[in-house]
Amino acid sequence: YHALQRLKQAKKGMYLAPLRLLAAEVYENLTSEGIYTNLVTGQEAREVPFSTHVACTVELADINRDYDVVVLDEIQMLCDSFRGFAWTRALMGVRCKEIHVCGGTEAREI
Repeated sequence: YHALQRLKQAKKGMYLAPLRLLAAEVYENLTSEGIYTNLVTGQEAREVPFSTHVACTVELADINRDYDVVVLDEIQMLCDSFRGFAWTRALMGVRCKEIHVCGGTEAREI
């Protein structure tokens, strides 16, 4: 909750999710509050003119842009043998002033 509130307050932000459904949910949430947001997943891309935010699946994180706030969700996926590389890439590569790393209690051991 707090991570998404900070994302909403940011001038430029990115939300990274493991699933298209989660990215789409955050996209809808931000858009409903008047925040110009792009949705980028492996299945679809909704480009909004003058967008300030992006909600995407973690594999499609743009690590070449600067952001004020990035929310990296489901950090426990870092240990996944097939997709964990994407969380490592995002965690180490995003260029932002503030990053929120969110996950379940199983992430404590990471």
